[in-house]
Amino acid sequence: MKNLKLKNKKLFLVLIVTLILVVSVFSTAFAFSDYEKNVAERLYEDLDKEYRITEFKTGSLEYETLKTLEAKIEKNKFKNEEFKVHHIDDKLINAYYIGAGNIMLFEGLLQELNTENQLAGLIAHEIGHAVEEHLTEDLERNLGLSILNLLFNYFTENEYQKMTNIAQNLIANGYSREQEQESDIYAVDLMLRSGYDPDGLIELMKIFKENSHNVKLLEFTQTHPIPESRIEYLKEYIAEQKSKSNSSTDKKENKQKSEKKREKDIEVQPEIKTRDFNNQFISFSYPQNWEIREEKTSKKEIKFKYQLKTEDLKGELFFEDLSQKKFMETTRKQFQFGAIEAEEKGFKTSKDNLSSDKLDIYRLQLNRENELRLKYFISQKNKEQMLKLNFELNKENKFQQQKVIEKLLKSIKYK
Repeated sequence: MKNLKLKNKKLFLVLIVTLILVVSVFSTAFAFSDYEKNVAERLYEDLDKEYRITEFKTGSLEYETLKTLEAKIEKNKFKNEEFKVHHIDDKLINAYYIGAGNIMLFEGLLQELNTENQLAGLIAHEIGHAVEEHLTEDLERNLGLSILNLLFNYFTENEYQKMTNIAQNLIANGYSREQEQESDIYAVDLMLRSGYDPDGLIELMKIFKENSHNVKLLEFTQTHPIPESRIEYLKEYIAEQKSKSNSSTDKKENKQKSEKKREKDIEVQPEIKTRDFNNQFISFSYPQNWEIREEKTSKKEIKFKYQLKTEDLKGELFFEDLSQKKFMETTRKQFQFGAIEAEEKGFKTSKDNLSSDKLDIYRLQLNRENELRLKYFISQKNKEQMLKLNFELNKENKFQQQKVIEKLLKSIKYK
């Protein structure tokens, strides 16, 4: 009898150890558990009821910054996971991570950013919360999840609702100071690996610190508290890491990357004063300093044509009826032909689809020596009228100009 009890005890211990090992294998194989995915989905649905949410498309600064950072994530279980940045069209100054790789960026916060390094610091910090598994950590601690729960992701509807409530509360009140610091440190390391200057993260903190009297900023500072000590430890850590980097064998490579990023760090005004372009076909908003002059055209299919010019930017825009173009009657075909034509002229082309729910938007980025051009081909879904925008960019001011153009695209309305 005694031997039987001992045997059962050993068997039980073996079972427990086996379960722990299996859980360990599962946790390293999958970055986002089923229960985190479920919670993220519910949080997204709740936010979508309150705000207008869109995902940043290929070619946007936010998307490209995310992908640059994502490529340098070293933690094995997160290497093949997809992260997403979502735009919330609201003036609140906030950002947070809701789980399963989803990062939410409010328009109010994006308007506060002045450089690409600051944007990279913001996104890298939110990636830090994901990779350090802070949401999962807090869910497990607050729910007291069992090994069997974690292994099989088995929960009742009430338990899932409880998880969602805990996650909502966490987002509203912010992560712990220790978790914020852990995410900051991760962001610095990730930015250095990705070629960004982590001083952008300090600049981001200073923006909030200096404007802490602003009521709109309370949304961010409540969830991301910014005591002076946070800025100080960041300065110390960045100085230490830069010192190590400068003494390493890849000193030259890091310097070149840093120089390229500094070229992009041109200030963007938090608010751009706009005026409306209106005619019988289309309307959009553009900065007051743009000079737009109407041009005469003899082609019947071109309904209007304008030249635009500023100190840093020049280009043209025209509106064309494609219904008489036969095989060239769609915006997509015009876009594809534009790419072929550009390549024949010696440009390197990059093609992007930025389409929205209502509009087909195609973009060509053209590079040749010191030339940088952007071409947009835009129409309503399944319509044969095209707005074409051509821009010649000043490379020194590229970051600022692209933000202005993105605002213009968002304001386009067909009549």
